[in-house]
Amino acid sequence: MTLRHTGGAPILRFTGFLRAALAAALLLTAAACGNSSSTSDAPPEQLAADGFVFGYPLVVTERTMQAFAPVVGINEPFTQKARSNPSSRIVVAPNTDTLYAIAVLDLRAGPLLLTLPAIPDRYHTFQLLDAWTESFAYLGTRTTGGAAGTWLLVPPGWSGDVPAGTTRIDVPTPQAFLLGRVLVQDDADVANVVALTSQVTITPLDPGAPATPPLGTNPGPPAETGRNGLAFWDELGDALAINPPTTELQRALLARLEALGVGPGRHPSTEVTDPAIRAALEAGIALGDARIDEIIAATGTVNGWRIRTDIGTYGDDLDTRAAIARSGWGANVPEEAVYPNAVAAADGATLDGTNLYRIHFAADALPPARAFWSLTLYGPDRFFVENDLHRYALGDRSPALAYGADGSLDLWIGNTPPPGREANWLPAPAGEFSLMLRLYLPTDDVLAGRWTPPSVERVDGTP
Repeated sequence: MTLRHTGGAPILRFTGFLRAALAAALLLTAAACGNSSSTSDAPPEQLAADGFVFGYPLVVTERTMQAFAPVVGINEPFTQKARSNPSSRIVVAPNTDTLYAIAVLDLRAGPLLLTLPAIPDRYHTFQLLDAWTESFAYLGTRTTGGAAGTWLLVPPGWSGDVPAGTTRIDVPTPQAFLLGRVLVQDDADVANVVALTSQVTITPLDPGAPATPPLGTNPGPPAETGRNGLAFWDELGDALAINPPTTELQRALLARLEALGVGPGRHPSTEVTDPAIRAALEAGIALGDARIDEIIAATGTVNGWRIRTDIGTYGDDLDTRAAIARSGWGANVPEEAVYPNAVAAADGATLDGTNLYRIHFAADALPPARAFWSLTLYGPDRFFVENDLHRYALGDRSPALAYGADGSLDLWIGNTPPPGREANWLPAPAGEFSLMLRLYLPTDDVLAGRWTPPSVERVDGTP
């Protein structure tokens, strides 16, 4: 586990008496649970901060399920009928390169049969994501060659016979997500993709199984997770009652959190009355929230881009798991896609659409992706910003993209189109924005760090 203890964040000050009393309670709980004595030395608000970072991804997932379920149903594949646009505001950092085939999976009533059609000539991936945001299985171009098939999705602890002609996939948590992404060329191609994704089916292995229990009421958007005070811990308690931790280390952390009234089915906002513990839980939210932001900000940059090739599967790296749940929930493993994010221009200044920027790719250094690449622009909230062209990304499939005589490529970003460069212009708001370069099926040069995107260069005057 790589939970960081960050300095500089505001920490609630406890009186010596309250701190000593709560520390004693934590020590007794740690001893009862067989934990090492070193963990009992952590201040209670720090333990709560660890718990916030630990639980944040699960609560984001639960909120995402609660937001999607009324629209797409449960255990029912939903096919996106149009490309994402500024109204797509459930999952941060949407894309216009693919159409989604989404399913909220709830296996509490038993295994599910997932059937996919053959898609041999079009890039696609069906990612299976557990409730803690771990990518545990992939089906599609990279892994199954686009072949049709049926897979049995099995909940934890299930034992039984797998039907002939199906392949078993063990799901780590009772709830999960199916995130299918199928390449779409343009708006005219949408109907073709919908015809494919509409053939995805999900059926219960046992048609007579009891109905799936209902999901809870959605308390707010996933992007606002943790902003409802002590009710965050109530949400975490409800989610833990369905989806327990999947590793020994995380189970041990959860056992220590019991001293703060946090656990499966627990609702600390009403159940915890001790002022010291309530104060620790409140401070832990502030500390944990700030820690996640610091983790994101601390990611190293190359040429002004944050590049991570350690996402999608996290194990006990709770810091990274939480950071990606906030900045790009549902991110793929690097073998499937890498997502460099531009955080600043070449001069170190924040990207601002009142300026004009250029990204220059040399002919021998175009984005190396075996499937496709694209550059997408987001506002400060990590969602699309409306523009008159309805253009939110540029990439290797943009039909009018103009290359230099030597094969190089210049992309232009700003609020005002550069004269004569409109085909290669990505509209930006008159204010702060960020860029994401998507590389689907990246080459080994990307995965090994031998290729990185060029700097985003501010251009003064007319290009």
